[in-house]
Amino acid sequence: MKHFIYLDTDIVASIIAQAEKGYITQQTIEKGNETTRAKDKTGSASVEASGSGGFWKFLQAEAKASLVGELHDGSTTQSSTKELKEKILHDAAFDIAYDYIKPFNVEYGSQDSDEEGNYLELKRVFDFVDFDYFEGLFQADGVIDLIKKSSAEQLEEKADQLTSNYNREQLRKAGNKIKSELKKAIVSNNKQYDDVHAIIKAFRGLIPYTRMLMSQDGYLIPLDDKYFRIDPSNLGFKYGGEMTCVGIVTNIIGESTDPGDSSNIFATMQFTANEALRKILPTTEGDLCVIHPIAVFYGQ
Repeated sequence: MKHFIYLDTDIVASIIAQAEKGYITQQTIEKGNETTRAKDKTGSASVEASGSGGFWKFLQAEAKASLVGELHDGSTTQSSTKELKEKILHDAAFDIAYDYIKPFNVEYGSQDSDEEGNYLELKRVFDFVDFDYFEGLFQADGVIDLIKKSSAEQLEEKADQLTSNYNREQLRKAGNKIKSELKKAIVSNNKQYDDVHAIIKAFRGLIPYTRMLMSQDGYLIPLDDKYFRIDPSNLGFKYGGEMTCVGIVTNIIGESTDPGDSSNIFATMQFTANEALRKILPTTEGDLCVIHPIAVFYGQ
């Protein structure tokens, strides 16, 4: 069984529509004027759609289960009603689309199938990156400020321990040097966090997405909040371990994409930005493979 964290229903619909030359988007259940007597049980259903193939059979089964049953306790006259039910794409539709695209199953460290337009299946322990969450850590009086303060207090405590056996004269002679070294240590400690904040800001300028998945072997998977099945704000805390991503390769970022002496300033700028991204991201591969995700899930 699959537990979906992310599912792009628009792409699923597109795959099925192209494969089956049509796609069901809604089911209509209609009921006309009718008079019922006590204890009469009525039901009706009609499906307005066209198409054939796997998803059509799936919807027919759904329609059988959608017959409307009503039990009336007395003689009543019911006016015309029409209930329009939108059928939301769910997990079964993904399985049907999956059978059509037949993605390449990519083992860790193998990039033989990395080509624009290919569908891939990646089973990995991904790193989840949430830029909003990380930015929140660096806000004034936030977690990072608290860590900096705690670290400074620990350094001051160590300095006090080192000088605890000094007499007044020794403290007077060594005082300025100790204060200077302590200040340098605090600045150096704070700098590591400031550098991380600078990297996060650079990421936000290079990647126009708030959230993404990343693998150590060079796969970059931007995520659109619209298609999350769970609250994405707590994904980094609540979810981890090995997941499966099915998606399509939309870009390869690598040295081979160098525009060379191209006079196109925009191509040169894009290559420069991509190179910066390639150097920042911690991967074991020289190239970055950008994946447009269709689904991210646990299980089989």
